[in-house]
Amino acid sequence: MPLKLLVVDGCRALLPLTASAAGGYCAVVVWHSAVTEALQKLFELAWRQAAPLGQAADDGGLSESERTLIRLLAAGMKDEAVARHPGVSLRTLRRRVSELQERLGAASRFQLGMRASQRGWV
Repeated sequence: MPLKLLVVDGCRALLPLTASAAGGYCAVVVWHSAVTEALQKLFELAWRQAAPLGQAADDGGLSESERTLIRLLAAGMKDEAVARHPGVSLRTLRRRVSELQERLGAASRFQLGMRASQRGWV
């Protein structure tokens, strides 16, 4: 997680603010708000993408064609060139990229590349 966070029952969140000079901590409790919902979604997203502690992340069940697609995209090739490689249409290529984005929870192709890299797929 990018921050310390405790979410309780999906309606309350506890966020530490600062450590005091006396050795204590200052925190804020957020109740039933858009902030609470956003923090819960952040936690759920991080949880879905996490690997069990002490285990290597797997390839997410990628097929060989998906591995090739990710490598070609990571190389910076244009869609037309990537589509020619396996001999598919641009529409099919874009559908496959969209499916990978959905699997990784990526909102953009850039984010797809970042998440694939973080998982060691590239």
